[in-house]
Amino acid sequence: MTIQNYSTVASRNLIRAEQDMLKHAEPIIVLGNFGTQKEQPLNKTDTIVFRRLNPFNMQAGGAPGITAASFILAEGVTPNSNTISYTDVSVTLQQYGVLFKFSSKAEMMYEEDIPSDMAKLTGETMAEVAEMIRYGVLRGGTNVLYGNGSTRAGVNTVVTLGLLRKAARTLESNRARRVTQRLSSGPNFGTSPVEPGYIVFVHTDVESDIRNLPGFTKREEYAQRSAVHDREIGGTENFRVVTSPLLTPFDEAGSGTLNGTLGTSNVDVYPILVIAEDAWANVALKGMGAVKPTILSARQKNHANPLGQFGYVGGDFWMASVRLNENWMVRLEVGATSL
Repeated sequence: MTIQNYSTVASRNLIRAEQDMLKHAEPIIVLGNFGTQKEQPLNKTDTIVFRRLNPFNMQAGGAPGITAASFILAEGVTPNSNTISYTDVSVTLQQYGVLFKFSSKAEMMYEEDIPSDMAKLTGETMAEVAEMIRYGVLRGGTNVLYGNGSTRAGVNTVVTLGLLRKAARTLESNRARRVTQRLSSGPNFGTSPVEPGYIVFVHTDVESDIRNLPGFTKREEYAQRSAVHDREIGGTENFRVVTSPLLTPFDEAGSGTLNGTLGTSNVDVYPILVIAEDAWANVALKGMGAVKPTILSARQKNHANPLGQFGYVGGDFWMASVRLNENWMVRLEVGATSL
């Protein structure tokens, strides 16, 4: 005999809760809208393997090793054949979650809708957690240029156009491609095209220095192109700049001479991430099912809550981020002007 239980069909409350969490998460997500996106189906292991085709005769920097003379054909002679190769990069998914607890009295008598506000905060908190995971992976890249000197400990100057050009030179020499797509807005998983360019991710403290760069064009002054993200502030040359307060600096890690930059005893060193296409990958916090909400009313009695005295609101998700090609991303380390 079958019986219609509460969980036989997904509750509208849970569906609405998930939609609400995703709605509040989306404005916070910056890094998660870029990179190679991949969804991991259920029951398909916790490890994701990203495979890329290596360039012909790949060199140490990831660029193809091609000499035109090697491709000259002799009449009547079949040329030597070649093979292709791949590089596999694997990453293991991890589960993350946040949980809030409230009393039955708060649910019934408090003037605010406690569970609803907790659901909103759950979405925002999970979005920040996911962004910090991505940021931790990206800022750990091995390709780095310093605003001055050759180590983080000596940094006490701000970003310059010349430093960005050095990053572009490195990317171009390694055959990096400019970013041409991003994760689409809205709840559905998919990508949308953007005008080609290198995406530059910076902390909001660095925004004033970016705006002072020669040739900087404010987003609102774009004539023929549209913004790649709601938090894009503008761009210069081939760079599109996106800001976020989550891209935190290495506090007090720079020079003991502040030189007009932020810091207390030492300079706060800000990573600036210059990213090309397919440089990294992540499983997106996106789409129905990406977040598993928990909504347990205090009125829902069970063995653990026999008198209905407390309830829970929360959510969990699985994700992972991974750098796919160190040669297609550059981290700049600079100070930020003390305004």
